[in-house]
Amino acid sequence: MNAHPRSALRVRARAFTLVELLVSMVVLAILLGLLVQMTNATQKTWMYTTAKVEQFREAREAFEAVTRRLSQATLNTYWDYRYASGGTTNIPTGYIRQSELRFISGNTSDLGLGSTRTRPTHAIFFQAPLGLVGLANQTVCYHGLDNLINTWGYCIEYGSDGTTRPPFLANLPNPTPVRNRFRLIEFTEPSESLSLYTREKNLNNGPDPAGTGGNAAYTDRTWFTDAMGQPGDQYEADGATPRPVHVLAENIVALVLLPKLTKEDQTPSGGTTTYTDASLSPTYLYDSTRTSNPSANASDPALNPKNQLPALVQVTMVAVDEASYNRMLGSSATTPDLTSNSGTPLFQNVGDTTSAANSGYASDLQTLQNNLQSHGLTYRVFTTTVSIKAAKWSRDQTN
Repeated sequence: MNAHPRSALRVRARAFTLVELLVSMVVLAILLGLLVQMTNATQKTWMYTTAKVEQFREAREAFEAVTRRLSQATLNTYWDYRYASGGTTNIPTGYIRQSELRFISGNTSDLGLGSTRTRPTHAIFFQAPLGLVGLANQTVCYHGLDNLINTWGYCIEYGSDGTTRPPFLANLPNPTPVRNRFRLIEFTEPSESLSLYTREKNLNNGPDPAGTGGNAAYTDRTWFTDAMGQPGDQYEADGATPRPVHVLAENIVALVLLPKLTKEDQTPSGGTTTYTDASLSPTYLYDSTRTSNPSANASDPALNPKNQLPALVQVTMVAVDEASYNRMLGSSATTPDLTSNSGTPLFQNVGDTTSAANSGYASDLQTLQNNLQSHGLTYRVFTTTVSIKAAKWSRDQTN
């Protein structure tokens, strides 16, 4: 008679009470809340990391392209007779290093490329055996000759993307508004149309209407200035040939190029003079047609760039991300002044390359970063030193 009530009591003893259920639900809710927070934190970290990687991917790829091409620069030099008066009819007095190819880098204003506002900081132009061939109206096929010489170059331009867009975009009912941006421009000339050979001057520095080219005494710069035109131009000077340029990356606000001696050449064993990073090109200008660069010692053969490639070139590139640029500066047709110090263009003199406390490269780079921060821009600085494979620097050259 008493078995049934005891069994029911035992069943009731095994069940959860209301308080226990409530406590369990609270604990479960807390655990779920923590799990959701951890998931959100992980997701945000993943999205942030992915965004940082993607943010400057184009700039990073452009930087790698610039340094890779630059390392392949060549002058293809040879030895030729030296004449006492510089002519070709006298008895030769010796041999000198010669080349019809060129290497030039420096401030855009020094290179004759126009305003430092629309083309800020530096530019570089050189020849390299890259084997680029093919024009729109080409009738002869040169493909397969991978070591043909090309003219290559880089600079920054500010302007709209109106001239670089595909034509069909202009015919859309609601075309996308033009975007004004800083862009890293890559200059490329096919082997069969090098302006170095079609825009030269003859030995008497007069016009060369025949366009024969190949003149080792040629020192003019129209071989790249004519073809480059001006920012926003769609065609070069002849009005018919498209500019041999294309956009390599957007939102590149600075490109700084510093040709340098190797550490061995900075402290030559045969002399007492010790050189620095700024010795070879104190104003950043390096021109392979000159026997000295501005401010360098013209009588010092250890600093003679005539028909020589610099052994090293320090390349610094500064990029900003599109999101912060669009938010802070929009698409103004007026060029933002990011690369100057109170109106004075930066990176005009090398100076001190290590300490921002002194005037020079390091101080200018710090000023540029301060300018970008004051505009609320997110930026990234890329820098490396490129070794030019074909450079064979001579400390004994006198021509």
